[in-house]
Amino acid sequence: MKTTVARIGACSFLAWGVLGSAAGAQTAMPSPLPTPLAFTAHAHANVTVGIGDHSMTGRAVLGVSQRANLTRIDLISLTSDALTLPQIKVTAVIDRVARTLTVWNDTTKVYRVQRFLAATPTPAPHATATPMPVGAFGGRSPFANLDVLDVSVRLTGHTTTVGLPTTGLAFDLHVARKGAKAPTHLSATVQLSDDYGGFPLSIDATAEPDGMQSPTKFSYAVDDLTRTVPAISGFRIPAGYRRAASIGAVVFNGTTLHVGSPSPSPGPSASPSASR
Repeated sequence: MKTTVARIGACSFLAWGVLGSAAGAQTAMPSPLPTPLAFTAHAHANVTVGIGDHSMTGRAVLGVSQRANLTRIDLISLTSDALTLPQIKVTAVIDRVARTLTVWNDTTKVYRVQRFLAATPTPAPHATATPMPVGAFGGRSPFANLDVLDVSVRLTGHTTTVGLPTTGLAFDLHVARKGAKAPTHLSATVQLSDDYGGFPLSIDATAEPDGMQSPTKFSYAVDDLTRTVPAISGFRIPAGYRRAASIGAVVFNGTTLHVGSPSPSPGPSASPSASR
């Protein structure tokens, strides 16, 4: 049985710059260095999916590391109260400059690289017809098939999360396509790190597709964070791995998920290393 869980995602990473030193021929002072966008952390995520009168819960233990524009996420363990899950050891690297998602599996030794934003196509030098423009003021409006769209974002204050200064935001979205029985409702609260370019340190989100009475709930939190600069080798595909046909093939490798009994408790796992 394969279960699709709505993925909440909605955090962007900002680039840091360094300002020049203060003016003054005799009193020039060096500018303070910004906190480097580099760290190693451990986190966990929980998902609860409502199915009629029942619910299914899954829990993931994660390793997270960042180095400038590269973010690495290691799946250390994955358990469920309703599915028998295979032991999966998967690493994902997001490159925000190259706009790629790279996923590899240390158990099956396979990998996949995929763009998450399509590159802008280069126009042909001798085009015979002008293609229809897409986007703002061109092509079909993305709002033409909607009956409901209501979005709000508000700042909830400043606090500390796992000892780091954070800024809280709350998101609320109601959206419905034409003919939908009821709007889909998404709501989330997040704590974004002030020192690491808005990296999310906690997320609590709820999704109610088409007004369903059994919502999907998602929570994520960083458990600890170390201010270290991971080795660049940890963000590269290990040597000797084979290219897979899809990201699903990397993660599951054709494994069938069985419903009815919980997964066995995972064995002890080492912390994700960023220096392989």
